[in-house]
Formats: sequence, C-alpha cells, structure tokens
Amino acid sequence: MNIRQRPILPSGALVVVAVLALLACGCGGGSGLDAKALSQESSSLQSLAAEGALLARDSAAGKTTRIFTRVHSNDLYKAASQSAKSLRTAKTRQALEPKLRRLASTARKVSADLKRLGQAAKDEQRRLARELEASAKELS
Repeated sequence: MNIRQRPILPSGALVVVAVLALLACGCGGGSGLDAKALSQESSSLQSLAAEGALLARDSAAGKTTRIFTRVHSNDLYKAASQSAKSLRTAKTRQALEPKLRRLASTARKVSADLKRLGQAAKDEQRRLARELEASAKELS
C-alpha cells in the first residue's frame, strides 16, 4: 500500500511561521503597537528563546547533530532577527515606550545568541543555553 503523507514541519519551522505571522499582524511596518501586540511579541520571543535554550542544551549534551543545531538555530535566529528589526522601528503610546524598548533590547540579545549558537563550541553552547533561558524568563 502506497500512502502519501504530508511532510511534517519541524517545530522550529512552526515557530518561525507563527512569529512571522504575528509580526505581519502586530508590527505593520513600524505602525503603532498596543499593549496586546507588545504582549504577543513578547510571547513569540519568549518561545524562540526557550526553544533556543533547549537546542543549546541538547547540542552541548551531544543529543543533536552539528548540522541540525546549525540549521535549526539559523531558523530561530531569522525569526528573532525579524522581530528585533520590527521592534526597532515600531511606535507605541508613550506609556508603553519603556516596555517596547526593553522588548526590542531583549529581541536583539536573543537574536545575537541564536546566531552564535550554530557555530558555538560545547562550552559556549552551555553558556548560550543559560543566557537564552534567562531571556525567556525575563519575557514571561
């Protein structure tokens, strides 16, 4: 019996798709963000940081291949980088500006950590795991 199955996207690809959809809805190319949109951005970024931390820990423990780590961290980096770029140009009400600035700063940090993860040695992967976990907790 020849059954054709749909390919299953890896969880990282699903996260990237979800983040990009939220960015398209929430950021609107620099338009004003309300509290709900900032909360959605924070949740998406938290998910990326948490998944990156898990990837870093698994890679440092030898549970993933170098190729998988490189490719998956690059997917996560692209989503975090897009979020950081959108947040950098976003506008919001004055009362929400501090939250937007903190979120944009954290997005830049998560993006940078995820970019380094793909080529990192095991010791650096453990450090990046701790940093990404801390970012995820900060965003919760």
